[in-house]
Amino acid sequence: MNTDNNPLGQLPVGKLVLQFAIPSIISTLVGSLYNMVDQIFIGQRIGYLGNAATTVAYPLTFLCGALTLLFSNGSAVNFNILNGKGKKEDAMTFAGNGLVMIALEGLILGVTVALFTPWFVNLFGATEEVFPYALTYMRIIAIGVPFLALTAGGTLLVRSDGSPRYALICSMAGVALNFVLDYLFLFPLDMGIKGAALATILGQILSAVMVIGYMFHFKTGRFKKYHFLVSREKIQRIVLIGAAPSINQAAMMVMNLVLNSSLRRYGALSPYGASETLAAAGVVTKVNFLFYSTIIGCGIGGQPILGFNYGAKKYRRVTDTYFVTLRYALIVGLIETVCFWLFPRQILHLFGNGAGGYEAFALRYMHVFMLLVILSGIPPISMHVMTSIGKGNRGVLISLAKQITLIVLLLFLPVLFGIDGVLYAGPAADIIAATVSFLVLRPEFQRMWKEC
Repeated sequence: MNTDNNPLGQLPVGKLVLQFAIPSIISTLVGSLYNMVDQIFIGQRIGYLGNAATTVAYPLTFLCGALTLLFSNGSAVNFNILNGKGKKEDAMTFAGNGLVMIALEGLILGVTVALFTPWFVNLFGATEEVFPYALTYMRIIAIGVPFLALTAGGTLLVRSDGSPRYALICSMAGVALNFVLDYLFLFPLDMGIKGAALATILGQILSAVMVIGYMFHFKTGRFKKYHFLVSREKIQRIVLIGAAPSINQAAMMVMNLVLNSSLRRYGALSPYGASETLAAAGVVTKVNFLFYSTIIGCGIGGQPILGFNYGAKKYRRVTDTYFVTLRYALIVGLIETVCFWLFPRQILHLFGNGAGGYEAFALRYMHVFMLLVILSGIPPISMHVMTSIGKGNRGVLISLAKQITLIVLLLFLPVLFGIDGVLYAGPAADIIAATVSFLVLRPEFQRMWKEC
């Protein structure tokens, strides 16, 4: 098959990145709105203890994301590279194997969390007064985990198949339903935190059903039964590439556990209070993830372009795509920084009011922990480049840089500086992670430039 006629190898890189990134950005933003909408409605209706409960449940999102990316990202990258080489049948097999593994891991995780919910709630850092809210919320959320996995993993394959708009529609439909049901369940029906959790999983179910429906109309080719027969060799190749973003998500989960633990311990020793610091940090984290999702969308949007052109040995287009997506990521980081400094109280009041030191700590968290958030887009964009061109090991190194650095800093700085040590850990980790990303990328880019 002649790949020279494929638009991924011909159209200007800037135009292609926008074409693929905008739907991906909106899709990832829509995904992050699942948590944002819950946080806003819960904060307005239940208060800061409800917000703290969703903060406690938040690591579950990263755990599901880690397991899903292990299979979805690896299958999508292999799918893209093989399409770039003109091997459509092999590409379809990787897509089918990925879908089977995504469905299995989502089901296993959902059942496990449902059976051991109290253990997970304690592990994720609930205080005594937050525990009953978090327990109720997570028990219901566990039901939606398989559908969340199918949506997150399936839409990545839908985008790789050349249908980024449909992937966006799938995500938006679920969030729209979540939004409507959040209002209905929390206000007119007064169902409390149970209503917020139920609204979330119903939205996830709708998105998953739409993704499954698309698989019957795949553009690259029709799925056959043998495409879904799991092959050890193919799963190994999927996992090798998917390991980088998966480990990144797993490390983010561990980082969130350490962060919640530090906030609970050192918050109790501070003037702010344990539950107050937990709730405040959770609100700021959800806002930050809204911006971070935009950056992830840039990276995901560049994946088909990177994978195809690397497979076609058009290395200049690979490096150009990186710099275009990086520029967008830095702009997003700058906008977030401006928002945190100019509109901190307006952002915070969207999520309701809190007692004690809730607002005071939230403002400090925005201004200190998020001080260098402009740099936070460099590691994920760099990681996506490495994984998209099949360099999974280097992607793993980049993906772990910030998470491991932040975990180490959170373990030691608070011992010296108390709750302020938690805040100082944020900007320090951003600097170190950005530096590591450039050091890992440089040799690979130098090699590609020589071969251009």
